[in-house]
Amino acid sequence: MEKTDTGADSKGAGRRPNSIDTDSCIKLFYIYLEYLIGNAGSSMTWPVTSLYVHNYLHQSFFVTGIVLMMGSIVSMLASWLAGFLFDRWHPFSSFLISLVLAFAGSIMIFFIHDWPYYVFWLLLLNIGVGMFQTLINSYGSISSFRDPKSFFSNMAIMLNVGTVIGTFFGTWIFDRLGIRGSVLLAAFFYVLMFVIAISFFNRKIAKPVISSENIKKSKRTKNSRLNYPPLLLSIGALTMMTYLTYQFWETVMSPHMVSLGMTVEQYGYLWTINGIIIILFQNLVTKITSKWSLSKSVTIGTFIFSLTFPPLIWADRFWQMVIITVILVFGEMLFSPGTTAWVSRIVPSNFQGQGMAFISASISLGRAVGPIYAGIFMDKGWVAPLFISSFVILVALDLLVFLMSKRDSNSYKPEL
Repeated sequence: MEKTDTGADSKGAGRRPNSIDTDSCIKLFYIYLEYLIGNAGSSMTWPVTSLYVHNYLHQSFFVTGIVLMMGSIVSMLASWLAGFLFDRWHPFSSFLISLVLAFAGSIMIFFIHDWPYYVFWLLLLNIGVGMFQTLINSYGSISSFRDPKSFFSNMAIMLNVGTVIGTFFGTWIFDRLGIRGSVLLAAFFYVLMFVIAISFFNRKIAKPVISSENIKKSKRTKNSRLNYPPLLLSIGALTMMTYLTYQFWETVMSPHMVSLGMTVEQYGYLWTINGIIIILFQNLVTKITSKWSLSKSVTIGTFIFSLTFPPLIWADRFWQMVIITVILVFGEMLFSPGTTAWVSRIVPSNFQGQGMAFISASISLGRAVGPIYAGIFMDKGWVAPLFISSFVILVALDLLVFLMSKRDSNSYKPEL
C-alpha cells in the first residue's frame, strides 16, 4: 500500500492515502458557514454557564467546576460517537440528529432551568454540540483533501468569528433577558444550521478511490476501526495538554488578574485581542508557513505557546498580559489548524470521522481536566508551580511528537 504522508518531512499538505471522488464533496463554503454558525450558537451559552450556576443557581465554585467537567466529558464521548457514525453509519442523518439534540437541549433550558434540571439539559446540549463539531470537521476533512492545512486554517478563523459573535450577543442578552434569552437565540442558530444542512449536505459522502494494489490489501485487512500508531497517540497527548493549559485563561486567570489589581473588563479585552489577531492574521501566517511541514507547524507553534507560561509567574501589569496574549495567539495560529490537518493526513480517508473524533476528544479531555488541575494549584497558592509544570510538560510532549514524527516519517501504512 502507498505510504501515508505524516507531514514530518513533506512540504505543505502532502498526499492522501487514497484519492477522492471530488463530485461528491460538499462545497467548503457551506462547511465554513455551518462551523461559524455552530460556534456562534454554542458561544451563546458556555461563557455564562459558570456565572449562571454560581450566581443564579447558588452553587459553590466546586460544584460549578464539576458541572463544567461533566459537560466536557459528555462532549468528548459525543465526539467519539459522531466519528464512528460518520464512518460506519450515515453522516447526513448523524448531522441532523446532532442538531436536533442541540436544539432540544437549548429549548428545554428555556422552559426548565432550575437546579438540578439545568444540568441535565446542559449535558444534552453538549452532546449535540460535541457531535456536530466533529461531524463538520469530518465533512471538511473529506472535502478539503487537496489542501487540508489551508482548510483548517480557515476553520480557525470561522471558529473565532463565531466565538466573537456568540460571546458578544450571548452575554449582552444574558445581562438583559437572563439565561432564557441566551438559549433561545442559540436555538435559532441551530434551526438555521438544520435548514442549511437539509439544503446542501444531503448527498453521498465521497469514498476513497482504491487502486488494484490496495484492493488486494483490503481483502486481507477487514478493520472497521481506526488503528492508533504511536505518532497519532503522541499528537493526541500534546493536543490534550495544550488545551488543558489553555483552560487556565478561561478559569483561573480571571480571578488571578483581579487579585493583581486588574479588572474583569481588562480580562475581557484579552479575549477580544485574541479573536481580532486570529481573524486578521491567520491566513497570513498560514501563507507565510505554507512551505512548512505540518509537523513543523505543530511543534514550533506549541513551543511558542509554552513560552508564555513562565512569564505569567511575575507578570502583574495589564500591558504584560497583552504581550503574553499576543505571543500565545501566534503560537495558537500555528498549532491549532496544523494539528487537525496533520491528523487528517495521517488517518486514512475512510476513517476520517474517527480521526476527527480522536482530536476532538483530546481537546475535550484537556478542557475537562484543565479547571481541576489549575484549581488544585491555585487553591494552595502555588502559582509558580502551576505555570512551570505546564511549561515543562508541554515542552516534553512537544519534543516527543517531534521525535516520533522523525521516526515515523512516511512509515504509517493505514489499513483500509
